Amino acid sequence: MKEKKNNQVNPQQEINLKLFFRKIYKNKMFFMSSIGFFLLLALVYIAAATPIYEVSSSVLIDSKGRNRVLGDSKYVDGGVSLIEMEKNLYNEIGILKSFSLIRQTIEDLNFDVSYHTESLFSSQERYGYFPFEVTLNRSKPQLYGIPFEVELLGGDNYRLTIEADDEFAVSNPQNGSVREVERSFDFSQEYKFGDMVEHEYFTFTLNRPEYSVNIEDFDGDDFTFVIGNIENVAKDYMGKLEADNIDIQASIFKIVSSGPIVSKEVDFLKKLTENYVQNELSSRNEIAAGKEAFIRNQLMIISDSLTRFEVELEAFKIDKKAVDLGATASNALDQTNNLQVEAAKIKMNINYYNSIMRSVRNNRNNDDFIMPSGIGIEDPLINQNILELKELYAERSRKKFYVTSNNEEMTILNGQIQEATELLLNNLRSAVRSSQAALGGITSQLSSIDEEISSLPTREIQLLNIQRQNTLYENLYKYLSQELAKTGIARAESTSDTRVLDEARMVGNGPVAPQKSLLLALAVVLGMLIPLGWMIFFSPDDTIENVHQVMANSDMPIIASIVHYDNSSTDKSRGIPFLGVEVEKWIRKFKGTSRLFDFVNENLKPTDADSEVALWKLKESFRDLSTNLKLVNSEDKGVIGITSILPEEGKTYSAINLGITFAEAGKKTIIIDADLRNPSLVDHVGKVKGRGLSNYLKGEVKSVQDVIYTHDKLDNLKFIPTSIVDGNVHELLSCDKMKTIVAQLREEYDYVILDTPAVGLVSDFLLLLDVMDINLFVVRRNISKVEFLEDLDNLIPRDKKKKSYIIFNDALKEDHKYGYEAKYGLNKEKQLIDKSFSV
Repeated sequence: MKEKKNNQVNPQQEINLKLFFRKIYKNKMFFMSSIGFFLLLALVYIAAATPIYEVSSSVLIDSKGRNRVLGDSKYVDGGVSLIEMEKNLYNEIGILKSFSLIRQTIEDLNFDVSYHTESLFSSQERYGYFPFEVTLNRSKPQLYGIPFEVELLGGDNYRLTIEADDEFAVSNPQNGSVREVERSFDFSQEYKFGDMVEHEYFTFTLNRPEYSVNIEDFDGDDFTFVIGNIENVAKDYMGKLEADNIDIQASIFKIVSSGPIVSKEVDFLKKLTENYVQNELSSRNEIAAGKEAFIRNQLMIISDSLTRFEVELEAFKIDKKAVDLGATASNALDQTNNLQVEAAKIKMNINYYNSIMRSVRNNRNNDDFIMPSGIGIEDPLINQNILELKELYAERSRKKFYVTSNNEEMTILNGQIQEATELLLNNLRSAVRSSQAALGGITSQLSSIDEEISSLPTREIQLLNIQRQNTLYENLYKYLSQELAKTGIARAESTSDTRVLDEARMVGNGPVAPQKSLLLALAVVLGMLIPLGWMIFFSPDDTIENVHQVMANSDMPIIASIVHYDNSSTDKSRGIPFLGVEVEKWIRKFKGTSRLFDFVNENLKPTDADSEVALWKLKESFRDLSTNLKLVNSEDKGVIGITSILPEEGKTYSAINLGITFAEAGKKTIIIDADLRNPSLVDHVGKVKGRGLSNYLKGEVKSVQDVIYTHDKLDNLKFIPTSIVDGNVHELLSCDKMKTIVAQLREEYDYVILDTPAVGLVSDFLLLLDVMDINLFVVRRNISKVEFLEDLDNLIPRDKKKKSYIIFNDALKEDHKYGYEAKYGLNKEKQLIDKSFSV
């Protein structure tokens, strides 16, 4: 089976752009309508769409944390690092875009209440200037998503109206849930501004704004407000908020938000950055407060012990009259004091390590847990563990609003938090064990000193013990007091490491959406793509556009291309005129054999230069056809059958003009109209009654000479017309008479041309194959179908294929090899398809 070929271009030929644009031009109305339709849609969308404006702000973050080193004071020596020195800038972006921070900002600004004015055809959101303000009681249920209509009455009165048709949502602040109520709900009641509006579904207060409002500014529009679920409002802002550093080497962030009201987005960004800075300071203050509470607790315990030993020391000195100690006792006392102070510090560290472990264990799954940094911890490994765990908690807090808890990414992150927590706890246990070991060493040293002290007199030993305890608690009290002072001073001195560089303001001079130029350009592109896609994939018009399609879809060679002839007087319903003569007009004119060709010759004379050029090209294309027939038929004579796939492709036109060309070349030629179903060369049956092929085949005319017409000036050209046959056409064409008349005419004429019916509709042509020497199939541009070409080879028996050729009719100039300039015969045009004559 023959492989199906590409029905667009010959693979050996380059893409014909002229043909492509010609096809577009042919469908220009489709393209113009499509582009116009999409432009209209774009304009309607631009007119109806709500303008969206973009607002931006920039924030500078001191990533080195120079302003966050608590205790780096000019008043006290040393520092107390409460949180990590280096900030992860990507974590700060996550904090800025975190749900908790955005929700806090929405609640602070009361953005879960939106105000609107309603007119007959539109609804517009208002912000910052409205006749009333709504104050929600967030501890009570609220009605979500349903407009509250407010009608202003005289004085301070107003009417509140609610209409819910099918369903509505009501919040439950006790457990944070929202329930759907599936029923209609109608409510209407009068209130005064400032009075509490209470209902089982909502509780709020309407107040007059602090500024004066002119009602005439609203042009009589209706006033409404809508209460939204604050969780959903925060998620909407999370989706449109963008935050990113302006450069990979910079710690400056640009924060962008967009919305229909510029002032609302400006207020949102201002409040967001304010909350971000304040939350950073609050976190640091909370850590500092934790350390201060720990130190004060230790001071209370030490203060009580110190007071007790001071009283005991004073009483011992008075009672025993012991005022001074010896040199050995003094040295032992100094060593003991230093060791005891060191031991006390170690014990305090052990207590703090244990407190951190308890805090971590009790809050390990709490996202709001503030991870303490190394408060007095000198171990860098523990500080690093705390920093990593804090980053993982921040990452999980950020991602929980984008992915589900059972998501693989969240599962991995939870595993990392678990591992980091265990690592921190292990390191803390190791630190406790190390501290306990160090404490054991100090205890051993104190034991040896105690043995030395035991050799002293009893009074000195007693005094030494009391004074040693008193000095220990005195030194511890001083140490903790100094640490408390450092923390307090640094807490008061520290400034935020984040500051706003550029206050929130609108980007550009107008809305960023809808983008008019982009939408119009997109409309034009879509308007062109739709027709192009239809032409490529869905167009039912598979007509042949050029000679390359014929070559690509049929193995049958093209013997000639007949040039397109443009004549304004052409009757479009009857096809192309032969040699400038309309077939229908020619048929109506002739009354006899001589008048037929007289009319032809008279109308062959061109009337102007353009017509001369076109007519010359037409004649040359038929001369080319006759020449190629001589090349494939060395005898230069025979029977030629001409047909087409469909009607109106120019088979009769080609038969007549080929016959005239042969006759002008001196060949005895006769044309037989063998289309007994729809004769093409007669106007009415009555004109040839008794004198046509059908009459001869029926036996109504005895001699074939009685149905042959001749021409006075072209004696070499004869013609046998026919009439419509109502009976069995197959029987007439396959009878012996038909074969006899063709055989007889073959002997008398050089060329016998048979004008047969379209082979795509009936099989009459196939009945005459045996009497033909050459088969010519006429394929006309913009008329013939590619799908018929693909099966054309199968219509002809194998032994007849070598005699079958295609005539490409109505070819354009680029598909034809002839040129013209100034006079006949001058050929300067490029021969674009000379290889198509592959005979």
